[in-house]
Amino acid sequence: MNQLNSDGSQRKGDCEGNREKCKNPQCPIYGLLGRPSRDGKRRVRGCGDPQARGKRNRAKGDGKARKARKVLGIGGANTRHEEHWGGNLRIEVKAGAQISPIATRFHLAEAQSKQAKAIGDHRPFVMVAMPDDEQDGIVLMRLSEFAALIQVIM
Repeated sequence: MNQLNSDGSQRKGDCEGNREKCKNPQCPIYGLLGRPSRDGKRRVRGCGDPQARGKRNRAKGDGKARKARKVLGIGGANTRHEEHWGGNLRIEVKAGAQISPIATRFHLAEAQSKQAKAIGDHRPFVMVAMPDDEQDGIVLMRLSEFAALIQVIM
């Protein structure tokens, strides 16, 4: 049965993404077609076309940045660009696969710290990374603990 949207367009069908560049082995995927993108093509969720992947990656990063901004209680311009957020801190939010190596090291260090933690010690965990050939370290800590720390300081 051919299902139609209120505007007369098909609800379901084959993905209209770029099949030559699609990374999905089952391309073309059949399913619920999304809204037309800027190129006029409608794609199915999970499309591996570079334009669809880029849109998903940007949306994922924007969502993570919004969450970080909300947790930190930062006002200013409501924009995806962290440079325009204002406040007393310059913040850059990163998300996705590029963060996996950092997260792995952080989780291992946090687990090591928890094993040596004394009963009743409520201090937040902070990891300091000291790269070779650099004199200044990099500080990593959980966003929720950082937000609580910022509230105490300011």
